Amino acid sequence: MKAKVAFCGTRGIPAAYGGFETAVDEISLRLVQEGLDCHVFGRSDIEGECDSVDARRIINVKGSSSRTLDTFVSSINTGKYLFKHRKEYDFVFWFNNANLPGILLTRLAGIPMAVNTDGLEWRRMKWSWPFKLYYFLSSLLICMFCKKLISDSVAIQDYYKSIFFRKTQFIPYGVPVISAMKEENEIDILRKYDLSKEKYFIQITRFELDNLPLKIIEGFIKSKLYEEGYQFILVGYRDSTTYSELLRSHDGKNGIRILPANYNQEELAVLRSNAECYLHGNSVGGTNPALLEAMGSCKRVMAIDGPFSKEVLGEYGQLFTIERLAEQFRQVISMEDQGLGMKDRLYSNYQWDAVARSYRELMTSKSISYRNQVERNAEIEFSSNSI
Repeated sequence: MKAKVAFCGTRGIPAAYGGFETAVDEISLRLVQEGLDCHVFGRSDIEGECDSVDARRIINVKGSSSRTLDTFVSSINTGKYLFKHRKEYDFVFWFNNANLPGILLTRLAGIPMAVNTDGLEWRRMKWSWPFKLYYFLSSLLICMFCKKLISDSVAIQDYYKSIFFRKTQFIPYGVPVISAMKEENEIDILRKYDLSKEKYFIQITRFELDNLPLKIIEGFIKSKLYEEGYQFILVGYRDSTTYSELLRSHDGKNGIRILPANYNQEELAVLRSNAECYLHGNSVGGTNPALLEAMGSCKRVMAIDGPFSKEVLGEYGQLFTIERLAEQFRQVISMEDQGLGMKDRLYSNYQWDAVARSYRELMTSKSISYRNQVERNAEIEFSSNSI
C-alpha cells in the first residue's frame, strides 16, 4: 500500500502565490513519482476534494474573508479534516508556523509530521504587535511539541538553535533550470514593455514594507540615473493598500514604472535576464525564491545586506545598505557580468531533486543531510554522462 502524505498550510497548487506553494508543487510531484500518495491541501470557498493535479489529490478547506485571519482559520479546518481522517495518513508536512491550530490538531491526532518553520515572521513590519506575539509564541510552541522542524536557510537554523534551543533540519528550495529562449521571443517581450536591454533595473516582489520597494525607489531617484535613460521597473502590484498606492504614485516619474503582479514565467525570465541589475530587498526570512530566480537569469544582483542574502549569494552580487543605495546604483553599472558564476553556485546548491529526497528521508529519519543529497545528484549526473 502506498504511503499517504499530506501537504498543508499553503494556498495549494498549481503554484501562483509564493515560495511555499512552489515548494509543495515541486516536492509532491517528485514524491508521487517515487510511489507516494500525495494529498495537497489548499484554500477555496468550496470545500472538499476536487480534480487531481498530476496525480496529486487536491483537498480544499475554507479560510476567512479577512486576509489577516485566512491562514489561522484555514489551518483549523485543515487540522479538523486531518483529525477526522487520522487513520488514513502516514505523514504530514506543514508549512508556516502561523498554522499553529492545525499543527496542534495534527499532533493531537497522533499523525507523524514535520513543520517548515518559514522565516522570522514576528519581525515583519506589516504585522501589529498582537500578530507578532502570535507568530513568536506559535514558533515557541511548535518547538516544544513538534519533533521534526525544517529551516530553509542555515541562518534560520542558527536562530532556532540560539533562541529556541532546537535543532532544525536544513532543507532549502530548488530552482528550475531555465532554458534558452529564442531571440525573437525576447525582442517581442521587451517591445511589449517598451524596454531596452540593460537600460533598466528591476525588482519583482510583493508590495510589503519588509521587501523595501519604496526605499529602493528612493535610492534610484537619488542616483539620478533616470537622467541617463535608465528606468527602475517594479513588478508586483496586486491589491490596493495604502502602501501599494504610495508606490504606484511614483509610476511614470523619474524613470519609475510600476507593473502589476505577473505569473508568466517566460516573461519574468526575459525581464530579469535583460536587466542591468536585479534588486532584492527581502530583509526578513530565509532562503528567498525570488533571489534564487534572479541568480538563475540575471547578469548582476544587488541584495539587502544581511545574513540571508550573504548565505545565498556567497561571493557573488553586491550587498547594499539603504544609506549607500544611491551610490551603489551607480557602482553596479560598472560591475562585470556575474551571470555564469551565479548560475554555477545556484545549480550546485539549490536542487529540487535533492530537496524532495530530503523531505522523503525526513519521513523516516530523525536527522537528514541535504548536502548528501546534493552530492548524490552529482554522482548520478556523472554516472549518466559516463555511459
